[in-house]
Amino acid sequence: MQELIDNIVAAMKAGRHADALSMSRTLVQSFPNDEGALSMLALGEQNAGDMRTARNLLLGLTRDHPGTWQHWNNLGNVQRLLGDFNSAGEAYQRALALHQDSPRLRANLGLLHLNLGEFAQARDQLCAASVMHGAEPGMRIWAAVACHACADDDSALQLVHGWPQWSTGSSEEAMLELGWLLFQLGDTRSGEAILSTEFQDSKVRMRALARRVLARERLNLVKEAAELTARMSDPTGMVDLQAKMETLHALALIAARNGELAIARHHYESALQLEAPPRYKQNLYFGLAKVCDRLDDPAAAMDALKQAHADVIVEHASEEKSRLEGTGLLSLLDPKFESDPESVQACAGAPEERESPVFVVGFPRSGTTLLEQMLSAHPAFMSADERPMVQRMLEHLRQQGLDYPAALAQLGAGQCATLRDIYWQEAAKTVQRSDGVRLIDKHPLNFLALPLIRRIFPEAPLIFCVRHPCDSLLSSYMQNFRDPRLAAECASIERLADLYLRLGQRWIRDSQLYPGRLLVSRHEDLIADAEAHLRRIADFLGIEDSTSMLDFSTHARARGFIGTPSYAQVVQGLNADAVGRWKRYRSYLEPALPVLAPIMDHWGYAA
Repeated sequence: MQELIDNIVAAMKAGRHADALSMSRTLVQSFPNDEGALSMLALGEQNAGDMRTARNLLLGLTRDHPGTWQHWNNLGNVQRLLGDFNSAGEAYQRALALHQDSPRLRANLGLLHLNLGEFAQARDQLCAASVMHGAEPGMRIWAAVACHACADDDSALQLVHGWPQWSTGSSEEAMLELGWLLFQLGDTRSGEAILSTEFQDSKVRMRALARRVLARERLNLVKEAAELTARMSDPTGMVDLQAKMETLHALALIAARNGELAIARHHYESALQLEAPPRYKQNLYFGLAKVCDRLDDPAAAMDALKQAHADVIVEHASEEKSRLEGTGLLSLLDPKFESDPESVQACAGAPEERESPVFVVGFPRSGTTLLEQMLSAHPAFMSADERPMVQRMLEHLRQQGLDYPAALAQLGAGQCATLRDIYWQEAAKTVQRSDGVRLIDKHPLNFLALPLIRRIFPEAPLIFCVRHPCDSLLSSYMQNFRDPRLAAECASIERLADLYLRLGQRWIRDSQLYPGRLLVSRHEDLIADAEAHLRRIADFLGIEDSTSMLDFSTHARARGFIGTPSYAQVVQGLNADAVGRWKRYRSYLEPALPVLAPIMDHWGYAA
């Protein structure tokens, strides 16, 4: 019996699930009532993809052996994979009652929260599991995945730091997630290397290939991505639902990038018919909505977006919003963060304009990325790719026990210099400063910290991007923002309109109180006459020749990873198709028009 068990375990570790299942069935035939044999068979059925049979076996084991926590844990895993999350949670709780100190149980509960889109709870459970006695290396990876899902990239980076030294022994699925996470965190080389591993588990191999396609597309290497899809198996024949869904997602994305919109729609809709947790389906709904929009089917696009902004996701985003500390940019909309000009006098020793960043700000989805790419195509500028430099200064103030913005008036020259150092240290994580080259700090909502910017970088030029509020709102509603605060605010047209109004009112107020070096860039004007508009911006920044800015798409393609939602658009050159797109959705936006009226009037836009 033991020799057969050893062979089964070896087959499972090698990813030979059919062999393992066959031997497990043989074992049960010889020992039909043996607890260990039945447990081995349940695991074999699970690995082979027959979750329902595995569930039935585990239901019997938990009935006959209710005091064995491993059976409850395994049952929770299968219920989770079947999408029966309530039952999975109950099974994990039964297991925890029997074995409180199990890091594996704590991690499985975290994975359940992760599947449900309950990212804050997932982070808490997985981070706790990763430091418990007996924790496995893979738990650290999953904790990092949960932190990244919470938009807490710093914690994710800390968790995966030095991964080659400690990740040995992690499951293949955990290594798959590590590769994808590293790629998303900007370490594209390491991410690609892991995803290119010859995984033994066939299901993981299929998923890794799909992720490699997504990675190539994310780097705007669409031709290479398409070549990889030729190596993919036909998804219709795939048994594993996760591998099938990820394969369909990759095929849909590449079809959309190649203009094969009907095919892309079919793949998205096929993927969405599969049973999958909210965490996975949300991206598919957003992708489907964008394809339907390009197919000029607004009704289908809005139906998909309604599902993407499903109540369960919105609820969890709201929970995360309330849990986060109030140092994020969007939290600065609270009236308590308004300040007066007397508290924002320039610090002694502040840098001149040529030593200061160029801030590109505006409402979300108002053309900030396009302008950033245009400016960074000029040799006099470089881009930090939306790093949280301003947020780091705000966090430092909080850590020092200084209330923002009231404390700005009390900051001495040394404290201001420390804040500037913190700013540049964060920027250095992405770019290295060069003599005569100025930093483009593009982060749309940085304008909410305008008092801080004017205190620390009083001579810094600031370009505020505006776009028709309805186009900006619609584009935001179609976007899957990672920031949980922003995601919660984008959950409905009505909430977005209210957000847009409050953002507009704050900008109008603060830009009048702290004008400084300021230029407004109107997106529609940039699209209509890029050469003339860029000439105006170049004059504002003291640049004689703006010609290179017109070739921004070539520069963007050469950059590779672009860490903003507009990564695909900025490599295509100027496109007027999105100007006035909101008119096709007018019936859906009608409730927002009265709310947006004051801002549209201010900027001279018609409804």
